[in-house]
Amino acid sequence: MNSFSVTEGAKLYRLEDSQDNLSRWDKFVDNHPQGTVFHHSSWQKLIGASFAHQPFHIAFEKENGALGGILPLFLVRSRIFGRMLISTPQAAYGGVLADTPAINAALHEKAREIARKERVQFLELRNFQPAQVDNSLPTKDLYVTFRQELSDDPEKNFLKIPRKTRAECREGIRNGLEFGVDAIGIEEFYSIYSRNVRDLGTPVFSRKLFANGPRIFKENCRIFSVHHEGKPVAAVWTLFYKNEVIPYYGGSLREYNRLAVNNFMYWMLIKYGCENGYDTYDFGRSKKGTGSFDFKKRWGMVMSDLPYQYHLVEKQSLPDTSPLNPKFSLGVRLWRKLPMPIANTVGPIVANHLI
Repeated sequence: MNSFSVTEGAKLYRLEDSQDNLSRWDKFVDNHPQGTVFHHSSWQKLIGASFAHQPFHIAFEKENGALGGILPLFLVRSRIFGRMLISTPQAAYGGVLADTPAINAALHEKAREIARKERVQFLELRNFQPAQVDNSLPTKDLYVTFRQELSDDPEKNFLKIPRKTRAECREGIRNGLEFGVDAIGIEEFYSIYSRNVRDLGTPVFSRKLFANGPRIFKENCRIFSVHHEGKPVAAVWTLFYKNEVIPYYGGSLREYNRLAVNNFMYWMLIKYGCENGYDTYDFGRSKKGTGSFDFKKRWGMVMSDLPYQYHLVEKQSLPDTSPLNPKFSLGVRLWRKLPMPIANTVGPIVANHLI
């Protein structure tokens, strides 16, 4: 790698400028072994259309014009945490994708340059693989992700699930639950999801985030639901990318959890993946020590640490933006008591300042 390529190759890259920019970005992500749906331009479009964050995407252009690396970035102006540069907001994964260590280093340095220029509190890189890591940056040990290979025979995957969780999946079947594929719309999904996150003490995102999903991702964003006696009682907003099934936003009505609706729903989604040619089930990230972490751990999937890294600019210590932060405990308790109309009105305003 010559000096011109390293020092000048990493530049701001406007995805919205041309179809050629979009195509080159997505071709690179699609062909990179560590490329995820959260690196793809569709996710950047989703965030841009659903939040007020400013894009600062970076790409490394080699001398022949081909891309050798990319880094999706957004400037988040939060009234809670201050100005932050995030790769990527609301995503489980982010960070640099690069063909070589030299390009990786160039993209990291360009991101640090932007972080200093924009005087952010910090730059956060939501790395998915160790190859994305910049060893000069501090790393936070908070999140893990759960993934499982899928067989074309659902029974083989069912037998990978620990016995107790398998029994809970069968209980859902015995309770007469039914599984729906695009059987409900955004409003019905939002009714379930918003109530679920209110019960957890978390502000809900705007409806437009979920409505923008099918519009932007087309057939690669679908809603799966569970029905009891004809009533939707659980649902999950799901993405598909690179032969992966990625359930991302899900919830259930608490009074129906006794029927094992969540175990039934996620087993049926695994089964759907097996029967429709997908080879990986990505159960997504969870914070260690949470109920979500405990629930996913019981499925016997491969658990991997997510090496999130930080470049501190205005802030002098690692940030704690997690709802587990003790400073938010009173707010969480109060939020759980809000009437749904208020939670659904105020929630999206607050959620726009979360990452």
